[in-house]
Amino acid sequence: MAVASRELRESPRETSAPSRGVPAPLARRLRPPSWLDARLIVGVLLVVISVAVGTKLLASADRYESVWAAARDLTPGTTVSRDDLTVAKVRFRDHGSGYLTAAADPTGRVVAIPIHAGELIPRAALIERVASPVRLVTISVDRLHLPRGDLHGAHVDVYVTLRPPDGAAARPQLVIGNVAVVDTVSDAGLGAAGVGLVLQVPGDLVADVLAASRSGTMDVVRVPTEDASAAPTPGEFRAGTVAPSQAAD
Repeated sequence: MAVASRELRESPRETSAPSRGVPAPLARRLRPPSWLDARLIVGVLLVVISVAVGTKLLASADRYESVWAAARDLTPGTTVSRDDLTVAKVRFRDHGSGYLTAAADPTGRVVAIPIHAGELIPRAALIERVASPVRLVTISVDRLHLPRGDLHGAHVDVYVTLRPPDGAAARPQLVIGNVAVVDTVSDAGLGAAGVGLVLQVPGDLVADVLAASRSGTMDVVRVPTEDASAAPTPGEFRAGTVAPSQAAD
């Protein structure tokens, strides 16, 4: 028993004694982070880049462009004025370059295709005015013989019903088709039931329109926007075909 207790007392000293020939590890001291640490610099750069990209994406997503839109229905042949236009704020995903921006001035140009009120105006919808011999002719029309509503810029067909001397029913004749209404005139000289229409008439049809306005009852029919065209068409009525007795009535 004495030998065993001696071995137990000596064994801790033997196990705790350092082994000869094995160097002891050196303890490292923690150093505070430096501003020149490469990992810190890369992390800051990544944060800055992420913020910049996110800001740009948000700004581009909320960017609206100002473009021209039609303030009312515009028919082919209409000369665009400032009253025909309104500014719309839109955000394009693509094809935005095909529309007129508010920085451009389209007044004085001519409508080539029908444009409905509120629609954005494509660049291809307006063309430069081509010099042509046109005249502004005013005719008097009874209010019950023309469409209701604003006819400014509209295209109309003009008919005349001659006054036959024997009182028989007469067939209306087309005087001019697809002619543009430039303005309307309300004057006391026209009477309460009369309205003056200012038409943009080609020079070679002026005589026909004037002769018809003095030869019978005028009727005006509005042309649908999708059927309007820039060039008026002559009708079957011709100046000089009215009998003197009819023209004198």
